[in-house]
Amino acid sequence: MTNFSTLLSSFIEAKNIQIYPLTQYCNLDRSTMYKYINGKRLPPRQELVERIADYMRLSPSEHDELLTAWKIALIGEEDYYNRKNAENFILNFPDVSKIDPLILSSFSVSSGTENPDPLSDCQALSSQTAINHAVSQTILREAEKEDGRLALLLQPDNDYLFHFLTSLGESECTLSIEQILCLNNSSQLDKSYHSLNLLYIQNVLPLYIRALDYDIYYYYDNVGSHFSSFNGLSCLILTSESAIACTSDYRTGIFYTQPETVRLLWELFRGYKEKCSLLFHPVSSITEELNMLQTLGQSTEINYAIQPEPCLVPFITPDLVEKYVRADLPNRKSLIPMLNHFLSLQKKAVLSDNFHVYHTLEGIRSFLETGKIYEIPEGLCIPFSPEDRTLLISRLLQNPKKNYQLLRGPLQHLPHNFHLYVSPSGGYLLFTNRLNQTVYLLFEEPGLLAAFLDYLNHLDINYLYTYEQMQALILELVGKGEKQS
Repeated sequence: MTNFSTLLSSFIEAKNIQIYPLTQYCNLDRSTMYKYINGKRLPPRQELVERIADYMRLSPSEHDELLTAWKIALIGEEDYYNRKNAENFILNFPDVSKIDPLILSSFSVSSGTENPDPLSDCQALSSQTAINHAVSQTILREAEKEDGRLALLLQPDNDYLFHFLTSLGESECTLSIEQILCLNNSSQLDKSYHSLNLLYIQNVLPLYIRALDYDIYYYYDNVGSHFSSFNGLSCLILTSESAIACTSDYRTGIFYTQPETVRLLWELFRGYKEKCSLLFHPVSSITEELNMLQTLGQSTEINYAIQPEPCLVPFITPDLVEKYVRADLPNRKSLIPMLNHFLSLQKKAVLSDNFHVYHTLEGIRSFLETGKIYEIPEGLCIPFSPEDRTLLISRLLQNPKKNYQLLRGPLQHLPHNFHLYVSPSGGYLLFTNRLNQTVYLLFEEPGLLAAFLDYLNHLDINYLYTYEQMQALILELVGKGEKQS
């Protein structure tokens, strides 16, 4: 028996459900229903499971429990939770406007008053509070330097440390931060069915969004065994003048300032970094952006883009390019042909049978209000006029390929800052940082790419409107916008 059949049987017994009326309500014969109850067969469709739940008058939590058990029995526990983790990553993508700053003034070391609890050259740190104090003091001292540098050899699972680092983005901090982390060498989930790798990436994204000078490198190992309590002082926090070595639970450690010790630890960190790989490759120039997007878009494999607003790049014609590329842009004459060439290639790639674009109604509404297209590098074009916004949406609706699909269910509320592109050979995350700069993070680690590709390859059909429904909803939204204007 499966967990689904066990759960179904328990609900039937607990609620004293008669089998015959249940089968009549679900338009089934008794033998089929008993096969579901005895675990010899699964209901073939989600709608049937929901109809069974409706008849039994399950509470919302019971309904979700039964539906989850059915999905797990259908696709397997590992695949179910891996896809659920990818979905949670998307839905909980950090919003730059909602990252709470830490009040750094309370930690200031340059206020003119002496630190009431100075740290000695070599000091034992016997509690998490003592480590947090040492972390805040040493990082703030380093952040005050023009050439400040910080190295982290640890997992991004210390809430205090990463909240503290994120808050540095509130100031004009020039601190250079490098981190080495261990990624799990298998797809095994933790005891809560979470993917540690995705949780780690989620924890470091605020540093990119806060526009810090941050690079992260990775190596593979078994995270659980590598960071067990028997590994001693397995975590390291380094600045140019001091070091903190601590246990993986951040409850005990040692603080060092002896130059020979700090220099040795820096040599060890650099040696480790040479053996690691860069997790993300940030893209920083307009030319690099266009070249990168052009290369990725030409893949003949299956491609997915998921973002709030639809991909409107294929519907931008040369006359619109000439109209909207900024007049004061340096090298405008050379950039326009490059942009037109990029747009023609993107049109061919995106409007193909192997490219799927998922977007939201809220994204359409946002474009109609702002005229901004994220796929075009920040600072290259001015916003589109209301008339041309409607023109581009109408061209989208006339697309004969019908490879644009409108999201519903939980994905209809995509974070406004989230843009994801994946194919078997590459992908990126696109978002806007605190300085309103467009940031691309190219995937360099194959496991992350595979996780998102698997999720989108098996996207729940209940998360999508039909093409006819999409057209009706968008036309209604465009009509409302025209009436208001």
